[in-house]
Amino acid sequence: MKKIILTAILMLLAFTLTKARPAAAGAHFTSGGSGYMLASMPPPGLYYLMYNVWFQSDDYYDNDGRKMRGADFKTRVFSQTHRFVYSTPVQILGGNLMFDLLIPVSYSHYGDGLVGGLDNRKFGLNDISSHTTIAWHGNRYDALASMCIFFPIGEYHKNEPTSPGKGYWGLQPTAGLTLYFDEAKTWTWSTVLRYEISYRQRGTDVTEGNFFHMESALGKQLGNMSLAVSTAGSWQTTDAKGKGPVVNPWRSERFALGPDVGVNLPGTWGNLNLRCLFDVTARYNPKGVMTVLTWTKVIF
Repeated sequence: MKKIILTAILMLLAFTLTKARPAAAGAHFTSGGSGYMLASMPPPGLYYLMYNVWFQSDDYYDNDGRKMRGADFKTRVFSQTHRFVYSTPVQILGGNLMFDLLIPVSYSHYGDGLVGGLDNRKFGLNDISSHTTIAWHGNRYDALASMCIFFPIGEYHKNEPTSPGKGYWGLQPTAGLTLYFDEAKTWTWSTVLRYEISYRQRGTDVTEGNFFHMESALGKQLGNMSLAVSTAGSWQTTDAKGKGPVVNPWRSERFALGPDVGVNLPGTWGNLNLRCLFDVTARYNPKGVMTVLTWTKVIF
């Protein structure tokens, strides 16, 4: 029983959310939010994207990758992220200079099903983030290099481990590549690699570990539709530092894959993309299903 209760507490500590992060214990970023041609950036203009992410799980896996038994674990998370992307005509090193801003809100529900146990529900503003990106476009490839900053302005209370905000700054260098396998650019493989660096949390003596995130998609364009297989993974690469019981003694990881479908809407309504990612492996994480619906619209 003590092991079950301890694991339930650790489960709550693992999921302080930004963009509905079921992926990693201390990560700001959730791997899996992007899919088909995720490393291909748009031409100069202003764009709006709305990410709707739903994650659910009834299973929790320990640090050895074994399913925890004896309690009715429940994880339900919904988030909506509003992203504004400005692709400028400015050229740097042969690529377009771009800026974007992401504003996420989320609702989360965690419980262990034990009598007198944990049942936590929370809605609020998460930490926002901003990217500065250089994007290149070739005949058979697209590429990007980016730096992301996480701003700790979301709702955060140091005595509430599931506060929507994290309470600390973060940096995330990023690199991505899309390859086109035919001249018509209908067959594509795209991948983005990110390394998230965490800083000391406000009001505590805790610095979360760093994380490596990977997303990729192999896809085919069919007229106004796209079909792809997407993968997403997160791996904690360094230990958390600090004092007290809130410091995570283990490293979390997650890897998922699933189908990805996109469709161009009529007129100027933009594009819809639907993706379902099924967790294949999980350590110090729940194991479940992430569903992502993204709407992309050209503003000008």
